[in-house]
Amino acid sequence: MVIGGRKMYIKLWQNTHFEKIDYYETIQEAVNRLISIGDALMVIRRDGTLYNLLSQSDMEFLKTYDPNKRLIEILDPTDSFLFDDDLVEDALVIMLDNRVKVLPVVDSELYPVGTFGFFELLKAFKTISAMDEAGTRAIIKIKDEPGELNKVLSVFAQEKINVLSLMTAKISENKRMVSLKLGIKDINKISEILEDQEIEYEGIYEEDKSR
Repeated sequence: MVIGGRKMYIKLWQNTHFEKIDYYETIQEAVNRLISIGDALMVIRRDGTLYNLLSQSDMEFLKTYDPNKRLIEILDPTDSFLFDDDLVEDALVIMLDNRVKVLPVVDSELYPVGTFGFFELLKAFKTISAMDEAGTRAIIKIKDEPGELNKVLSVFAQEKINVLSLMTAKISENKRMVSLKLGIKDINKISEILEDQEIEYEGIYEEDKSR
């Protein structure tokens, strides 16, 4: 995913404030820490690399074990994690495939550098969709064929109108819906352009910066 020439790397959105616990600590200590911080807890090996991640939803699972057992006795090394140079869509795929709400983020040597959850995903989507920029959003329909989207973008390029964000979704066998956030606050001008070019659209909405 590329927005405004920048790839949407996980490291742009990850939460870098996290706490760690050694995998030789007891389950009781992990439960106490989870209650204390109210957030996810990074489980690390003795060398400081990632072993696993405990979230608030793991609390009941932990309480089914002898509280004096060590974490390494009940947890396996996780394979559900992100590198900080992974893309936002990578996080979404892993979350959906593994049905988890938060993932650990590591550097190239597997040292924890942050966490990435639904809140971070929403923050990324806010920027990706240009919700934090003033402009006009146009919802249009195009044929689902190569070159059709480029025709639309060329129209706005000729009019010197900047495209702040672009998202598409297939809505039928041969149609695709496109949401364009444009760097201009003028609904009438956008509608005139679309009608002159015979581009089908469902709606045009002026958007202020979201708070």
